[in-house]
Amino acid sequence: MDCFCSINEPATESYSKPNATQISPSYVSIYTKNNNEIVMVYASAKQFPYLSDTNKNGTKTKEDEFDLTGSPLKLDLSLHTSLDETMSTDEPQLWRKEEFTHAPIDIKKARLIANSYTRSQSTLSKEDSIPQWILCDPSTEGKPLLLSVQSNKDEFARGIVCYEGSCVLDEVDIHNFIAEFAAHEKIDEDLVNVLVDCKYTVAGMSYGTLNIEEQLNTPHGGLTELQCEWSSKTLITPFISCKVNFEQELTVGHLASPCNGVWKSVCALYHINELLVDMTASGGNADLEKAYIRNLIPGMKRYNNTKRLNDLLNETEIYTYTAECPTGGCLCVTEDTTTLKKCMSDLNKKGSSNDFTYKLWDVLRDCETADELMTLLLQALTFISSGKIRPFIDVNNNSILSKLVLKLSRGHSQTSKVLKNLRSSPPQALSLVAQVGFEKTTWEYTRIMSLLEHSFFLAGVWNNDARSKETIEQINQTIQDMSMGGDFTLNPFENYGTTENSIRLDSESFCVEDTNDLTVDDFVSLKKHGLVTDKRDANEVPLIPDEIDISPWKNLLMRYTQVHVCLEHLYRAETCLRADFVQLKSMASRLLEVYVSDKSPIKTAGQLMNDPVIKINIPIANSTVQDHLKKSASWYRLELSKVDGAIKQGLKRDCKLVYVFSQLPVFPPSVWNNIDPPNEAVAEATTLGDLKFHCTKYTYLSNKVNRSIVL
Repeated sequence: MDCFCSINEPATESYSKPNATQISPSYVSIYTKNNNEIVMVYASAKQFPYLSDTNKNGTKTKEDEFDLTGSPLKLDLSLHTSLDETMSTDEPQLWRKEEFTHAPIDIKKARLIANSYTRSQSTLSKEDSIPQWILCDPSTEGKPLLLSVQSNKDEFARGIVCYEGSCVLDEVDIHNFIAEFAAHEKIDEDLVNVLVDCKYTVAGMSYGTLNIEEQLNTPHGGLTELQCEWSSKTLITPFISCKVNFEQELTVGHLASPCNGVWKSVCALYHINELLVDMTASGGNADLEKAYIRNLIPGMKRYNNTKRLNDLLNETEIYTYTAECPTGGCLCVTEDTTTLKKCMSDLNKKGSSNDFTYKLWDVLRDCETADELMTLLLQALTFISSGKIRPFIDVNNNSILSKLVLKLSRGHSQTSKVLKNLRSSPPQALSLVAQVGFEKTTWEYTRIMSLLEHSFFLAGVWNNDARSKETIEQINQTIQDMSMGGDFTLNPFENYGTTENSIRLDSESFCVEDTNDLTVDDFVSLKKHGLVTDKRDANEVPLIPDEIDISPWKNLLMRYTQVHVCLEHLYRAETCLRADFVQLKSMASRLLEVYVSDKSPIKTAGQLMNDPVIKINIPIANSTVQDHLKKSASWYRLELSKVDGAIKQGLKRDCKLVYVFSQLPVFPPSVWNNIDPPNEAVAEATTLGDLKFHCTKYTYLSNKVNRSIVL
């Protein structure tokens, strides 16, 4: 919960209450490198711009308990801080949206608040003590931005962040910083630990604080960043030797994402499965007009599904005997597919297959309600039963609906009865449609992800077999070992049927039933549900089982969601990093290990539909991002501290200095605008191309204390 204090409020009120804690704001975590809970104190800025009513000529009050080092540099701001109400909300910024209302407190009042909080914490253990941070007005001497205190019965820790001016990175001499730190702490320079890290914002913005509808409609579908870290004494990124982490935030289901071509299937299947479960529990009863298959939000495209179905039927009538099954069986993945972008673009334009029931699913999944889905399904089956078209069904399509379509298209003695029974049995109709959707979705994810990971592993994901428990490295090693003897493949999709055996032209094979197809029990079950008569002809009722097992669907939906998150990350990485398949393969393996496992943070499709923003932080090979590392980072952080053995030498206290060099303001405008505006000299230098970085300095000190009185 946010904790703020009016600057007219007594210093002794609030701040130590347990419910005043919150996760560290961005302008605190950039110095501490964590998001721990803190007590954050700031005034409330209700409008912009915020003008502090404190004395801008006030002098810094010296407090004995704040023994803090560092002397301010001459003020020197870059043009990047010229913020006003016309600033676009999509401009990059280091502070989060909700921090816009955080306003500073006068330094004198901040010190009183800190002293009061220190006394209240002095009897607590270290584990129970919570640090307090106070946002300060930087218009006073020393330009303080933050004060922090954390007191307990054994220690007294305090810190201050001050604005140090601006500079070009080439002007920064880390060796001087190390020498000053060592001299101040009275230790040798070789006892100073140096850690440098930086962050590159590759593309996009973070919208984690928006509601779901806003997140799905944002201008950017996510945020891609690179976090680098090294220990060499330089602020220039050593792009060969530094450690690089790939950080990415994205919004699943973002309206501009081409990955929605398959995500829409997952969402529709999730709703259908939920509906079938509810109908089973209630004995088949449901209000189909209010049972949503597709949740519409503002900005989402609405389809005329009746027209789309008619177009599909007309198209089917035209290409009945000319449709071909492409090499590999997939329209969006071919031998020429070199990027996920092209794959997903083709999926959205052409679909993934010429199979009629797969194309029908692409229409039905966009229905808004179950009632609309039922209406269009029966409309399609009625038209097919007229015998005007002979829909193309791929030989690998084993769904029951595909068999029904084939039989109806060739005429059937009890067509009207079958359609009547489907109309009166929504659970059966919905399960027939969902079965096609699950088969198609499994196939699509396998085909797409097989561009980057072997489908032998992916098959284990869907089947949940023992192989899926092995690591991806073990799977790939097994495949490699088995392939050593010569040509060998475990990819079931590499050699799909040719055109000849993919198009079923022999009508006899669908009208004449094999006597071994149905057992006596099967026949009795069908008869019980009114789907067959006592006499069994050669042209009898299509094989529609009385019940489709939906129990595996829940696990499949979870796996789809987990794999989809990987696909979204990979697509964005390919686009933003300009990476090829070879570079993405190792990332794909790492993502699958994180998301497709028992420890995965993703458990259900509904989870992402209700909270679509997801984040990842994984190591990445420097070679994949080397071109990006040659540019200037968004910010650099230099941390100086004592090595473990330094406590035996110099001052007996813990000390740490953190310098942050940033292109953009670290703090929101209500704070940053209280620093003097840039002068002409700085503006001219920026125009000439010398990139200026704001420098802020965090000084942290901690002493052991003995609070007991010895008589």
